[in-house]
Amino acid sequence: MAKIIYILILIFPCFCFSQSEKYNAKVAFAIETYAFLKGQNAALQKVAQQFPHLTPKVYEAEKNLKTVFGRTEKNLKQFLKEELEISQMDSLHILMDSLLNRQLSNPIEKEQHAHDFLLKLKDRSNYNQEQLPKGILSFRYYDAPHQEITDGHVNFFNSENHPKAENTSIKVPVPKSWLAQEAHMPETIQQFTSCDGNGTEKILIVVYDLPKELHGFKLNDKSVSSLLPPTTKIIRSETLTIDNIPAFMIEVEESIENENNMKIRMIQFMIVDKNKLYCLQGSIGPADKNEDLGFEIKKYEPLFRLIASKTELDN
Repeated sequence: MAKIIYILILIFPCFCFSQSEKYNAKVAFAIETYAFLKGQNAALQKVAQQFPHLTPKVYEAEKNLKTVFGRTEKNLKQFLKEELEISQMDSLHILMDSLLNRQLSNPIEKEQHAHDFLLKLKDRSNYNQEQLPKGILSFRYYDAPHQEITDGHVNFFNSENHPKAENTSIKVPVPKSWLAQEAHMPETIQQFTSCDGNGTEKILIVVYDLPKELHGFKLNDKSVSSLLPPTTKIIRSETLTIDNIPAFMIEVEESIENENNMKIRMIQFMIVDKNKLYCLQGSIGPADKNEDLGFEIKKYEPLFRLIASKTELDN
């Protein structure tokens, strides 16, 4: 066994992919996070088994960890249940149990290592995200993504000095568990992807310089429709304000060119200011064209709306 038992918890997820199963990035990310939690629980049981006098501290650790990780574990189980077949889940549990039994078969070398592990868990129960796998935060809020921001787990993207944001100043709140990535489109200043870059949900910050013939452009159903590609279907629209500026929201579903039978569902928030068209876009997909994305877009709409409501322009 490693000199300090919690090292097991750091390396255990790496063993999950010795199997022949191939998962998409989001499912693999979830499995790694689930393995982390299972390894953590198993290591606690090992401490209690080998050092019975530490059992009260183990119970205390379990109680604190359940408060911190209970929602994450519940959401992970639900997500994997939806994504994997029953046989795949059974195989996954068998594999994890086998690996854990192998890793924990030898005794802990010193009692001090067990104390070190319990102290490590105490830090984790204080929810120091720097010490946790990134999947913990991602799946903690998987059932209600907007709560990640309302609970204070938020970064602020600022376009100042950004190479793709000349003469543009916009500040946008983004959940901490979403990964910032460069986008290929020149008009897209920045994009963010859920689950630390492994998810299928994205937030895009897009800015267009309006040509002279579109100066004074007004946002309404007719004008916005003229900007959309023919493969886009408008589902609904709404007028609102963002940073005290009149804005327009549309929900659309777009077929993806060059990818047969695939589509994306999007909610876009548009603002016209100083002859620039700003677009904050939250999207789900791509997904099969026959898949109903209505439930998923409703789950993420509160997050997308919250981001839009807290966006600031230097106007």
